Amino acid sequence: MRRNLIALAFALFLAFAPRVAGAVDPDDVLRATLPNGLRVVVVRDRLAPVVTTELNYLVGSNDSPEGFPGTAHALEHMMFRGSVGLDRDQLAELGALLGGIYNASTTETVTTYTYTVPATDLGLALRSEALRMRGLTLAEADWEQERGAIEQEVSRNLSSPLYTYGAQAQAALFAGTPYEHDALGTRPSFDRTNAALLRTFYDRWYAPNNAILVIAGDIEPRRAMAEAQANFGDIARRDIPEHAPFTLAPVQARTLELPTDFPVGLVTLAFRMPGLKSADFAAADILGDTLSSQRYALYGLVPQGRALMAQFSYRPKSDVGYGTALAAFPKGADPAPLLADLRRMLKSWRGRTTTSRL
Repeated sequence: MRRNLIALAFALFLAFAPRVAGAVDPDDVLRATLPNGLRVVVVRDRLAPVVTTELNYLVGSNDSPEGFPGTAHALEHMMFRGSVGLDRDQLAELGALLGGIYNASTTETVTTYTYTVPATDLGLALRSEALRMRGLTLAEADWEQERGAIEQEVSRNLSSPLYTYGAQAQAALFAGTPYEHDALGTRPSFDRTNAALLRTFYDRWYAPNNAILVIAGDIEPRRAMAEAQANFGDIARRDIPEHAPFTLAPVQARTLELPTDFPVGLVTLAFRMPGLKSADFAAADILGDTLSSQRYALYGLVPQGRALMAQFSYRPKSDVGYGTALAAFPKGADPAPLLADLRRMLKSWRGRTTTSRL
C-alpha cells in the first residue's frame, strides 16, 4: 500500500512543488483540473516505451459504513468484475492482449488502481478506467463469487502472526477512531455485505471530483492530457460527503502476547508517530530511517550478542502513523533483558530530543 502512496506523492511533488534548477524539465510535467473536478497530473519519463495510469479515489476503509470495515476493499475487488461497456472477461482479455499489468490497493484513505501498458495504448487504459468510473456493474451474483476470494485474502493474512500483531497494535494505538481497523476488513463484515451496500458506497464516493489521475511514462504531456479529457470529461461530478472527523484519545498501554511457530522469539515496542499530513512527517521519516540504520545503536544489539536481529519500522498513514522497534531472541530464553534494552534506547533517544509532539 505504501508504494502507491509514495508514487502518488512523488508525482504530485513533481507537479506542484517549487522548481529546482535543472531537476525537472517544465515541459515534462503538466497538471490540470477538468471541469468535472478530476485532477490530472502528467509526468513524461522516457526511460522505457510504457505508460502507467494511477487513478486514486480519495476514499478508503475510514469511510466504510459502521460495522462494515471492509467495504472499500470489497468495492476494490468488484471494480474488476465489469462495467457498462466493458465486462469482466473483456477487461481481462484486454489486459492480456496489451501485455499490460493492472492492480489495485486499498488504504484507510485512498483506493488506487494502476495500469501499465505500452505507451501507444494509453487511450485504451484511460478508457478502461473511465468506464469503471462511469458505471460499474455490481451484480449480486458477481459479489457472491468475489466474496470467496476476498475472504481467502483475510484468512491468509490472519494466518500470519506478524499481521495479527500489527492489526492488534493499530487497534490499541488508535482506539475509537477509524484507524482502529486496517483496510483489510473482516469475514463477519463481508458475510453481511451485499451488492446494494457496495452500490451505495460506489455512488457516494467514486466520482471524478473525488479522484486524482496520475499518468507517467513515455508520452507527450499535452496529448496525454487531451486523452484524459476525452475519456473522463463527460462524467458528471457529484456531491461528495465530508470525511468523518475524529479525535485521538491518549494511548492506553497494552501488552500483547501472541503464540507463533517462529524459530525465535520476538519483542516489540509500538508507539504513535506523525502521519503523512503532519508538519512533522519529514522529521519523522528521517528519524525512522535513522533508527532503522545499521549504524544506530538498535542494530548494535546484534553484533553485541544481545539480539539475534533488531530493526525499526515507521508506518505513516494519512492522518496518523506508528513506529515499531523489534528484536529477536533465542526461542525459550527470557525476553525481559532485551525488552529492557529496547526501552532504554528509545528513552535515550527521546532524552536527546529538544522538542517532541509524538
